[in-house]
Amino acid sequence: MHFRQRGFTLIELLVVITIIAIMALIALPNMSQWLAARRVAGQAEQVANLLRFARAEAVRLNAPVYVCPVQIRVDGNPDNYCNLGFSGRGLGAWADTDKSGFYDRNADVALRAVVLNDAGSNQTDYVAETYNFAGTRTGADSVWGFLPNGSFGHMPSAGGALSVADGYIKIALTDARAVDNAARTNRASVVLVDSSGRAEVCAKRDARALCRFAAAASSD
Repeated sequence: MHFRQRGFTLIELLVVITIIAIMALIALPNMSQWLAARRVAGQAEQVANLLRFARAEAVRLNAPVYVCPVQIRVDGNPDNYCNLGFSGRGLGAWADTDKSGFYDRNADVALRAVVLNDAGSNQTDYVAETYNFAGTRTGADSVWGFLPNGSFGHMPSAGGALSVADGYIKIALTDARAVDNAARTNRASVVLVDSSGRAEVCAKRDARALCRFAAAASSD
């Protein structure tokens, strides 16, 4: 007895391809949102690690270490430390070895940088704000300083007087390409820095008010 091999008919193949296409269309938006959320979460962890590193380096080098906005050049390297015109591009840590309060490439030490947006791109929105212990917003200082004695503070621009932290710094990041506030909130991550300079990334389930992302916030 002979058995004749049968393959799929053209109609069967078209049905399978159509089903796969429909499933892909359904899954694609969720996958895109998940990927964007993971990218932002990764950047939030990098920012937290940068702050932890700066805190340790201030003690090791026995010099003030500042973290502030930097320009990200086309080659990916940081430049123009503490130039607030580049807020949202990246964050850099540097040791103020000459104690001037300003970055001098001939005297100070560039330590590490985190890229938030490559030159010419805008994938991540970022905003930093200061809050008191009661949770009331007090400002938006963008330069943060760690001193060798363990003190931590902030100031609006380089070279100013470092205000000793008396509350928290909230650094909120989200996907700049999100189309509405719900998507911005779902894709957001928040870094919280306490008055001693210790940084943490808020878990999604964290119920603290400061860990909530304000959907109306946007970067400079």
